[in-house]
Amino acid sequence: MKKAGTFLFYTFLIFSLLLSGACKKSAEKLLADAAKHPETVEKLDLGLGKLGVVPDVLFRFPNLKWLDLRLNLLRSLPENSGDWNKLEYLNVYGNDLNLLPPSFRKLAALRIFLAGNNDFEKIPEELTDLPVEALYLDQNKLKWGEEDITTLSRLHRLEILDISKNLKIVSLPKNIGVLADHPKLRVLILKNTGLRTADVEIARKTLPKIRIEF
Repeated sequence: MKKAGTFLFYTFLIFSLLLSGACKKSAEKLLADAAKHPETVEKLDLGLGKLGVVPDVLFRFPNLKWLDLRLNLLRSLPENSGDWNKLEYLNVYGNDLNLLPPSFRKLAALRIFLAGNNDFEKIPEELTDLPVEALYLDQNKLKWGEEDITTLSRLHRLEILDISKNLKIVSLPKNIGVLADHPKLRVLILKNTGLRTADVEIARKTLPKIRIEF
């Protein structure tokens, strides 16, 4: 009886997800509706919108705080991305990004940045000195070198770093000990990388205040 109940639960869950996807408005419709009252818009979910490029209309919402652009076939972000000066949450998961524009440094309110499943080869320097608290760069092309540690040391509010599923990470940066003095970092996710168990044990001894998930 328990198995039957579990099966029905998951069947219902899958059906609900499919139904929500089918009922979701197109990105064009969502943006057209939002543009009618741009000053009131604080959140936009354009995930799975097949945009290809970030539309100009996204810069007409002066109070935008939460933006989801996941799975939109994006190869770059606009040069004026820094104009989202109130943005606190940005999700660009599942695109084809490997760089951030220089103006990204102006996102003075950004707290959560989800950029998993892209093509970043290093932790973007454009994040330096931003108030990012949670950074997700899982499933990219990171090698995790010494310059990445330098960048992380300047993310003074960072609490959570996810660099899991980066198979090119096969060794610890020589300067990893710098993170032992990081004022906020408490969780480092290294699951499914090219690191060995022995490497992770060294990291745990070097960074005793940080919970390392492996």
